[in-house]
Amino acid sequence: MLPTLKMDNIILRMPKDSDLVSFFYFASKSEIGPNAGWFPHRNLDETKAILALHIIENNVWAITLENDDLMIGTISLHNKVSDKFFGLGAEIGFVLDNNYWNQGIVTKAVSLVLNYVFSTLKFDYVRAAHADFNIASQKVIEKSGFKFMFKKHKKYIENPKIHYVLYYEITKKEFYAHENKFRDEI
Repeated sequence: MLPTLKMDNIILRMPKDSDLVSFFYFASKSEIGPNAGWFPHRNLDETKAILALHIIENNVWAITLENDDLMIGTISLHNKVSDKFFGLGAEIGFVLDNNYWNQGIVTKAVSLVLNYVFSTLKFDYVRAAHADFNIASQKVIEKSGFKFMFKKHKKYIENPKIHYVLYYEITKKEFYAHENKFRDEI
């Protein structure tokens, strides 16, 4: 079971059945899903099925705020791998209701998850990716200390033309150096 993680006014917790309406609210918006590579949810039944998967798979946190337990986004840890050369790693993904963009919420959520996977799970690295047109995710990823690795072509759902997906990585050592530098700047 994923632990509840907190920083300032941000709380990451397990999703629950009562998140259905708030999840549908942001997941049905045309500006949310396509930026992350999925279609906007069309109805509550679709959202209910995806929410049930999130609960069962135990790899997604609901992003909430301290003063309100309303799900305003998700952050996930998926595609876990263990490799003799690279060690233990995973990918991180996130989505946030556009009513909460540009408030530093996702950057703090990413920091919480990275701290958890490096200090508690003892991962060696974490990867993240974004579509070339998703500049907001690029800013969060870069601000979080990830380093660009490579890009590759991928068809994206909202547009039939080929887009690039850019891939990034951060190691445990890089994360702690980045966090220490960030704290020193405050």
